[in-house]
Amino acid sequence: MENDYDKRINELEAKNTFQEDAIERLSDEVRRQQQEIISLKEKLLTVINSLEKNNLSQEDKEKPPHY
Repeated sequence: MENDYDKRINELEAKNTFQEDAIERLSDEVRRQQQEIISLKEKLLTVINSLEKNNLSQEDKEKPPHY
């Protein structure tokens, strides 16, 4: 009977170790993805600002249709 308990405890410890490893890997992946999202947002804002600036400068250069 003691052997049965030892076997069950060992199985639970193995499952616990596997779960801790899986959680750590998932946490690392979420952290990496969050950093990538932040970087992509910054790049998107740069592109949007550039397009808006370019659009405004083109509007300033256009002559009115009656000229």
